[in-house]
Amino acid sequence: MIRVIAFDLDDTLWYVGPVIKRAESILADWLEKEVPGYSYEPSTLMPIRETLLSEDPSLGHRLTAFRQQLIKASLVSYLDEQSAASHAEGAMEIFLAARNEVEFFEGALDTLRDIARSFQLGAITNGNADIYRLGLNDCFSFAFSAEQVGAPKPAPDLFHAALAHTGCEPAQMVYVGDDPIKDVDAANEVGLHTIWMKSNDKLIKGESNPDETIDDIRALPDAIRKLVDR
Repeated sequence: MIRVIAFDLDDTLWYVGPVIKRAESILADWLEKEVPGYSYEPSTLMPIRETLLSEDPSLGHRLTAFRQQLIKASLVSYLDEQSAASHAEGAMEIFLAARNEVEFFEGALDTLRDIARSFQLGAITNGNADIYRLGLNDCFSFAFSAEQVGAPKPAPDLFHAALAHTGCEPAQMVYVGDDPIKDVDAANEVGLHTIWMKSNDKLIKGESNPDETIDDIRALPDAIRKLVDR
């Protein structure tokens, strides 16, 4: 019996590319107003990124911590260390606020609220979108990120965390995601049911097949009913 429907977030419920681009622009404007002479250019930060990752590879999945450390490191040439740390903290709040201003796919919110009447919903994500900032906490009862559990998908840790939290068996959970490897293959490996949110932008292929495939989030309730009726 299926009890829980879990979701990837970015590119499953909204397109993330435009969101990050806008958040980067807002972040750059804020920093450049706050710190005279400073220019926030992601491309010029590459050497700092590489240094931080070589010193602490875990930052690769600790996205919020990584960005904050990157900003702080880029500011030390303009500010003392304490001021750089303070500005980096403020910058992250600016970025996260913008990062969580998304344009949901058409019908996504109504679909989620419809499904939430029958199933427990939650998020399992490698990113740092926040269900509370997004206003999804009215229908999502849990959320786990790679930063929280210490490992990104396709590692199984996120799925195990969600299973432990909900107290259900793998066969009682459905995972909905857009990535054939990080979402479909990874969830299949743990034993979850999978629904692939097909995207023409994803050219990669996984090693396993989803239980159901949709190309519009509004088709999700029917896909779930098919799994329940099997």
